[in-house]
Amino acid sequence: MPGRPIMIVSLTVDPEREAEFNDFYHHRYIPKLLNAVPELISARRYEEFNVEGSLRWFTKRFLTIYEFASEAVIDQAMEDLARPEREQDRAEWDRWKASHLHDVARVIYGETYAHKRVPWDGPFGSRPFFLVSVEADPQQEPDFTVWYETEYLPKNLADVPTWAACRRYTSLDREPTRYQTIYEAWSEEGLKESLRLMRAPHRLGENAAWHKWDSGERPAITWEDATSFTPIFRYPG
Repeated sequence: MPGRPIMIVSLTVDPEREAEFNDFYHHRYIPKLLNAVPELISARRYEEFNVEGSLRWFTKRFLTIYEFASEAVIDQAMEDLARPEREQDRAEWDRWKASHLHDVARVIYGETYAHKRVPWDGPFGSRPFFLVSVEADPQQEPDFTVWYETEYLPKNLADVPTWAACRRYTSLDREPTRYQTIYEAWSEEGLKESLRLMRAPHRLGENAAWHKWDSGERPAITWEDATSFTPIFRYPG
């Protein structure tokens, strides 16, 4: 049975306004949002990890992952988000978005794969994770997905026993379709060790197999990104 669908809100924020925005977003906006939209049962927020000491720190990404109670309630949740009673909250969000937020995106995803390795407290339990994002050529995507979910991911989890969990999602309201794989680690040190193991010599064959899909004259993977994130907020606590 697929896990709960999620909504990912991605953005960057002007560094000099980050603390002020976080106070608004964490302690006013998100609690009021979840109280107004009961179909959303939790919110977890993350910031891009391991970018200190680089220029990327100034444009680091933040993700908020909202969990829906089920796929059946997505439409109702979207209606609740647009209710007139939320007009003041939306206006305050829009002011931030117009002045200090950048590259804001909101996408809903459904789960397509979950490894049997499951943490005791379920998904998104305030753990850091490695996020692999891809878009694929529609004609080649079915073959890529079969290989990725039946061969690559099971071998990855076997070769990297330090992963706490792994799930894959596909966008439900975005074109072109985007696919997200979330590898959770138990800690930031565990995340670093897991990434080291992914690049270990015994995985050269698997990593080479991946590159067969993202290279050549007509690659199956048309866009890809990979970034690590660490938790900074959760609601309910």
